[in-house]
Amino acid sequence: MTEIYLIRHAEAEGNIFRRLHGQYNSRLTSNGLRQVEALADRFASVQIDRVYASDLCRTCQTAQAICGPKQLPLIKEPRFRETFVGSWENRTFGELERSEPEELFRFARDPEHWIAPGAETYEDYSRRFQEALTEVAEANPGKTIAVFSHGCVMSGGMHRILGIPHDASRCDNTGVSLLRYENGVFTPEYLFDNSHLSESLSTHARQRWWRQQGGSFNLWFRDPLPADRRFYAPEFFPQKGHRIRIAMLKEEAVGYVAYSGETISTLYLLPEYRHRRMGDQLFGEALIALRAEGASVLNIGIPTVNVEALSFFAHHGAALAQMDDVYTVYRMDISVPEL
Repeated sequence: MTEIYLIRHAEAEGNIFRRLHGQYNSRLTSNGLRQVEALADRFASVQIDRVYASDLCRTCQTAQAICGPKQLPLIKEPRFRETFVGSWENRTFGELERSEPEELFRFARDPEHWIAPGAETYEDYSRRFQEALTEVAEANPGKTIAVFSHGCVMSGGMHRILGIPHDASRCDNTGVSLLRYENGVFTPEYLFDNSHLSESLSTHARQRWWRQQGGSFNLWFRDPLPADRRFYAPEFFPQKGHRIRIAMLKEEAVGYVAYSGETISTLYLLPEYRHRRMGDQLFGEALIALRAEGASVLNIGIPTVNVEALSFFAHHGAALAQMDDVYTVYRMDISVPEL
């Protein structure tokens, strides 16, 4: 018999930026790194013989919870990668809700009938996951292994292998399932357990408040129109040459972000839309765009009196680079490391 701990990666950029990252190679958030520490504590006294992970950064980073303390090599297996979503890669959920709501519903609830241009089908990704999991189980008889993978492909794989309904297979970041494999059959001991996470660490718990509100808080972004000048109060006016993207909630403009080179000059939300995690999505729009242009470091300048903004960027893992009575500069590594 082989024991398999199947573990979803820790909280990554797409989870808080509200983007469908698929096989886009993103990194963990600062909260995700804290989840990795909690996961390491959970497995401190558990015997693990081998560790496998998809070859994307977010799973490889999460796997260090076991590889590091136990000094085990990480075996990368591309078939454990997240679903490739074709033309949907790295698009915001807000944009998909607006342009393709029926397909987005199928993606979440009925993936066997979901279609996106260039994407893997349910049959494609669930089969490759099942084949990889079966191979590593058969290669490790009598051993205990850990496999790190992703939410969508794991959901499809568990549906295929165990018959778990799609709407019952939602797994928190670093959620753990224990499967036993014997005589060609997988049997679950437990599924999707996140008991090692406090409420403040759990991604699902931190998103619960807006999910219970009903409706959507997912944003999409467009280039500015003349009417958007109403946002540009003098104290928020971005520097010349910075690109501006308008944040939209359904069809209503709610804020904007301005950025250039390695610098974010402005994140702005109308007051009535603050404290709803929308700032994370504005931040993500700028970070992803600047990374695509080749930036590996992000600089953020903030008036020192803006305590709320200082706290926001510190929470996201930005490091203090310079501070005086007037202006504070944070610096943040946004490169995606090879692990």
